[in-house]
Amino acid sequence: MVSLVVQDQFSPHTHIVTFIMPVSSPIKVLLLVVVVGVCVVSGDHHEDFGKISMRCVSEGRFSHPEDCGSFVDCLYSSRSADGDDDNDDDEPQLIARVGSCRGRAFHPTLKKCIDLNAMRGCLPRAARALVADPKLDFVCEGSNSEFVCADCKTLVNCVNGTAYPEVCVAGDLCATKEAQFGGGVCYPGQPPECHCDQPNQFKIDLYDETRFFFCEDVASDPIIYQCPEDHAFDPNTSQCRNFDGLPECTSIGVFANAENCSQYYNCIFTTNGWVQKAFSCNNDTHQNLMYNEISGRCEDPCEWDTGSFSCNQEGRFNDPTNCNAYFECVSDTNAKSGFRQTHHTCPEDYEWDPSARNDYGHCVLKGTSKASCIPVVASKCSVNRDQCNK
Repeated sequence: MVSLVVQDQFSPHTHIVTFIMPVSSPIKVLLLVVVVGVCVVSGDHHEDFGKISMRCVSEGRFSHPEDCGSFVDCLYSSRSADGDDDNDDDEPQLIARVGSCRGRAFHPTLKKCIDLNAMRGCLPRAARALVADPKLDFVCEGSNSEFVCADCKTLVNCVNGTAYPEVCVAGDLCATKEAQFGGGVCYPGQPPECHCDQPNQFKIDLYDETRFFFCEDVASDPIIYQCPEDHAFDPNTSQCRNFDGLPECTSIGVFANAENCSQYYNCIFTTNGWVQKAFSCNNDTHQNLMYNEISGRCEDPCEWDTGSFSCNQEGRFNDPTNCNAYFECVSDTNAKSGFRQTHHTCPEDYEWDPSARNDYGHCVLKGTSKASCIPVVASKCSVNRDQCNK
């Protein structure tokens, strides 16, 4: 049994209201002094019930004394209940915030909103309509009727699997406190993972890897952002990265994934932005293949022409990777290979023509070489050549 002192400001009479709680309910007693009037209760996401002043004696989520379809969150805050931030007392104070079940009934033992037919005799007050967000329904999967944190600033009231988001007020963060509140609650300064520790900082969201927040300054309110679809926030690079680990598209085409060359991807630009699709060279019949951007095929990297050159006879020879350069090979018994190999570059606007001077080779003006030159382009992917010889 809980007794409340209720005084009507429009009447000189004081009423003593007694609420009888079920004996089997282990609910903690919430002592409240309620003054009926016409003021607004602080807290953007909480319902208004007239002017009420509540004094909490313990932390937790409790039944509302006047509405079975509402609840009261009692939580510690450095801000006083009347909003006075200049309170000299450093001791955190318990403050009361009213929340609504949006047409459902609050169960004091489960600390969550349930169907009205499960709470006999409950006739909740009409609540302000709260807009559902189907994009957040995934948060309610496995939590049919719970209070869940969608991100560091968003508390979701899951009602029959439908998400009703509520943004925490400035200074509050969404924290999961099962023991006291039976789930998520907008709580002053907690959890620490959602704190802004440094100015101009990006941090991954505690509850959703596809979200991150920006900190303008130390102890500032986090600003939540969402990565594009199929992307997650990488705290090491402070970038949204594809779930497949693919680089971001910057041009149209098909490209090898330099971090995993057995994988390649195409980039298509549409009116809605880049469309990226990943493919793999490996299948049931082919393994250890890599994508060659030059040929546009999956190939054995051990068979790729890398453009490497080694002297095996005297003379001057073209550089396979550079049309205006050449190698000079001179016999040298002191060299391990038996040749002294020197690399040379032709002057600007000249190229190497191996057919010049009776096939001895010489630098000629660009465009006048009688021998065609198609330089070998090294792939961005590489393989250990020692593995190829095994």
